[in-house]
Amino acid sequence: MFTFGPAGVPRYAGRFAEALAGAMHEVHALAGQDVVFQVEIPAELVLLTRAPRPARKALAGVLARRVADLVLGAPAGARFGVHLCLGDLNHRALGRMGDAGPFVLLANALAERWPSSRPLEYVHAPLAAAVDPPVDDARFYGPLRDLRLGGARLVAGYAHERQDLAVQRRIRGYVEDAAGRPVDVSTSCGLGRRDRAGAVAAMDRIRELLDD
Repeated sequence: MFTFGPAGVPRYAGRFAEALAGAMHEVHALAGQDVVFQVEIPAELVLLTRAPRPARKALAGVLARRVADLVLGAPAGARFGVHLCLGDLNHRALGRMGDAGPFVLLANALAERWPSSRPLEYVHAPLAAAVDPPVDDARFYGPLRDLRLGGARLVAGYAHERQDLAVQRRIRGYVEDAAGRPVDVSTSCGLGRRDRAGAVAAMDRIRELLDD
């Protein structure tokens, strides 16, 4: 979609899926179980955040089925994680969530439809929005109570070097209280749009949140 626009999705999706399947087979043949494939789906989550609330659950099911079909292109036994994303172009988010509800809807739909022959090991939640830090309000994280990932781990993407550490620890409490368990910690997205200093600061923040 980012390359060809929305009209390109029906026209080229099949070719992209074939290329992706071929690449996954090649990588799996080289490294087998040492590899975890990460599926990144920014367009799907951003679309869900912009959809009318009554339509979101049905739309989440449609989007999750498309992702599951892509995963079936990998060899049986291939390991996976999913990064639900709000976009991070130039370290600016493309979408926003009013609360964690859209993430929960899409993550649950994915877990429900995920092919058991391709283990899903984690789901990464964008609980901040690129340069913007996470929300300091327990109500934002409340929908995590309804998260159903089966055996997959939740990676909570709330670590943010521009927010006070005490606030970050409070947010960790909101997340883990709502999720009902300790969760993994990460930033909302990867570090590829950061300069070196920003990337190091982000990793230092993750360490601080794990050290105590």
